[in-house]
Amino acid sequence: MGTTAADTAREVELTRKQMESKVAKLSERAPEEARKLAKRVAFAVITAIAVIATRKLIDRLWERFTGELPPTKVEREND
Repeated sequence: MGTTAADTAREVELTRKQMESKVAKLSERAPEEARKLAKRVAFAVITAIAVIATRKLIDRLWERFTGELPPTKVEREND
């Protein structure tokens, strides 16, 4: 803080302006950050669906070609 009330008031005003500037910058970046987050979530969901679909396809192919249950299903049935 300053040595006089006027110095302190100037410092407080400078700090307020700096904080307003930082908030404005964050507000400008918010939509971009939200888009990035939405893209990451969408990618995760699509990846999870692809993995599940691939596992089901592999299980069906296993049954078709070997005539037996896939090892993953055999273990679950034994429990």
